[in-house]
Amino acid sequence: MPSASAVLSLPTIPGQDQIFPVASLVSTNIVETQLERRFHALVEEWRNERGPTSSITEMVACPSYRAIIALGKPAIPLILAEMIHRPDYWFAALRELTGANPVRPGHRGDLDAMTRDWILWGLQTHLITTV
Repeated sequence: MPSASAVLSLPTIPGQDQIFPVASLVSTNIVETQLERRFHALVEEWRNERGPTSSITEMVACPSYRAIIALGKPAIPLILAEMIHRPDYWFAALRELTGANPVRPGHRGDLDAMTRDWILWGLQTHLITTV
């Protein structure tokens, strides 16, 4: 049995001086795709760009919001996941990208209810699988 003072030896990448834990190389949970990185950067840019406005027209006119929409259909699950963790006014983007509008008439104007309607739609269409 090794002593408590034994040194943990982590594998290295050939040609690299730095030691990398194997888990950091193989775990898909910590590896973000290029699309996801771009999306998250644009989300932060959008939130900074729009500031504390309550104008939906101003929010959706921001260049960063338009750039998120320009990512196309692959952005839909990312938007839905963002809504789960941090609800915001993604409804125009989702309508433009999907052509759908699952918001029930009685929910219009209620951010939380509209968000729930879209998340339910995402689950039903299998664009997201868990909440």
